[in-house]
Amino acid sequence: MTLTIENSIRALPQNSEEVMFGELSLTKHALEILFKSDEAQIPKEELFNDMLKIVQVSERIRQAETLRQKSDIYYSGYRPLSDELKAKYSDFLPSDSFQEIESHEKYMDGLRGLIIAQGIMLIAFEEEIDRERLCGSLYTGMVRLSDIVEEYLYYLPQGLIKYVENIALAFLNDSSLKPDKAHQNESIFSYLIGLKNTARAVLWQIEEHRKKMQKMKNHL
Repeated sequence: MTLTIENSIRALPQNSEEVMFGELSLTKHALEILFKSDEAQIPKEELFNDMLKIVQVSERIRQAETLRQKSDIYYSGYRPLSDELKAKYSDFLPSDSFQEIESHEKYMDGLRGLIIAQGIMLIAFEEEIDRERLCGSLYTGMVRLSDIVEEYLYYLPQGLIKYVENIALAFLNDSSLKPDKAHQNESIFSYLIGLKNTARAVLWQIEEHRKKMQKMKNHL
């Protein structure tokens, strides 16, 4: 495989964590607005304590060293708290605040899937890995990327869409990953056929999404 493929897989945009913090700030800001108003029949001390919980989990995420660690804390610490607070304050917060928070949550679900897919594909770059396992990890990771694109493409920013697109293109352009039935065993051949087909399908989905977004812009 070329270095292009490895670089494409490892290049998960690090600014992804900025969107994560944006969601936490969004929740905190919504509670701050509620704290300053007199609409909620909830003691100010209770509201303050809930804001403090958001600040504390935000700091834990900020201190984590890797994007994967930040994501793990987000799901173990922030998401349960967010669900609890959304239920608790559903009658007092405007619907657009909930919609924006839920859009961010969809983004995080997509990002988490990309992190998992990345980990699966990076198995291919372990030392002394055999060819069959290498091709299997790339194929499995690409299928995972396809599932993420299908479910979360609408919520992913351009940087993450480009990340997925670059991986798909790298797979298609690498001649060392060309299926060759005459010189490959059945498993490797099947993995590579599946890898190429899935990469093409992902690129098609991304292109269709861009066309749809452009049409929406043209009608505004």
